[in-house]
Amino acid sequence: MKPATGQHIVILGNGGAAAHAVMGARSAGFEGAIHLVSDTGGPAFNPMLAPYYLKGRLSWKHCFPFGPDFYRRYDVTCHFGSGAAALDAVNQSVQLKNGSTLAYDQCLIATGASAVIPPVPGLRDSSCAFTLRTADNTLQIEKAMHSTKKVVVLGASLVGVKLAEILQRKGTRVILLDVASQLLPRGAHPETAARLQAYFQDRGIEIRIGCSMEGMEQDEEGVCCFFPDEVMEQADFVAVCTGIRPNIEFLDKRQVAVDLAILVDDHMQTSAGTLYAAGDVCQGLNRQTGRQEWLGTWGNACYQGRTAGINMAGKTAVHPGLVPQHVSPFFDWTYAQIGDVHRQGKNIHVKMAGEPESEKGFNLFVFEDEVLIGANLINGLEHIGSIKKAITLGRSWDPSKPMIDWPT
Repeated sequence: MKPATGQHIVILGNGGAAAHAVMGARSAGFEGAIHLVSDTGGPAFNPMLAPYYLKGRLSWKHCFPFGPDFYRRYDVTCHFGSGAAALDAVNQSVQLKNGSTLAYDQCLIATGASAVIPPVPGLRDSSCAFTLRTADNTLQIEKAMHSTKKVVVLGASLVGVKLAEILQRKGTRVILLDVASQLLPRGAHPETAARLQAYFQDRGIEIRIGCSMEGMEQDEEGVCCFFPDEVMEQADFVAVCTGIRPNIEFLDKRQVAVDLAILVDDHMQTSAGTLYAAGDVCQGLNRQTGRQEWLGTWGNACYQGRTAGINMAGKTAVHPGLVPQHVSPFFDWTYAQIGDVHRQGKNIHVKMAGEPESEKGFNLFVFEDEVLIGANLINGLEHIGSIKKAITLGRSWDPSKPMIDWPT
């Protein structure tokens, strides 16, 4: 049933999921009030585009994909500068940090995620430690890069690896470190990671794998970073790229089911009936595993937000889930990850072909029995669509066929 026009939708957040929820609700015919609550003001910022801006590939305005007049076009009442302090899912109300309260008929939590700061002594309170998550973060790093000679990048995540490339291209000496045993520990198979590590090292980036930073002190020259075995490094700043965590501190977990993030069904509905969640703040369906997992990508957040918006408007929409996928350029290479390349078991086997600089690139495929479950590619991505389809559908693979001979 379509909600009455007098009903109120409250959206917590101001990113891709929130914007697409607004568009989804309005496209489904919702004519009631939509209130949007966020700590940040102005148009929604896409953090996935920040590295491309810093690299000089995009203008600043293109990091704000919905434009400044989005809220006017969609008749949204904005509550900027004061995020959610508490949410009462039983009485359907949100208390803001400024002390005001908003009642809702339907509410979407799309508050995203924040950068994780490891418990390294001296790191959290330093003015020379930067993350890359918000528009302000991006401008801070851009300003700092102009006079930088040496930077420590803490975390060999996708963001960390991208930032290391950007800094090295600008003539900065970069030390990239991670406590994990490889680069890109979440998405790259160790064989793929080894090739990427050699490639980055050939371009002058110093990589320390299986290494932690034990402390940091700020001085007039920047920061002094302390590593195991009494190793010290002076740097201009530290870039912290050690992951993210969902912004759910205002939730009462006795009212809403939460694991690593908020649990949702295929309508993006939480365990509290009139409450929805979308984007980095929720765990949605991984189509490959059939489990609710934390799969933070901009495209998925937007799809989830639109699904929630349509359902909050009284129509029906289903989010089919997602198979994890990421494609990134690194220097002159392009890296791709699809599905699960880390699964273990007696029926798991790996096949590799080619090298990154070869005509068809480097291909690594992970199989469970004969079913393709994951892939890493470096260059040679012309068959990525067919590969993703095979993984999504759980197709078998005939070892007698060439590795690129996938059914379409």
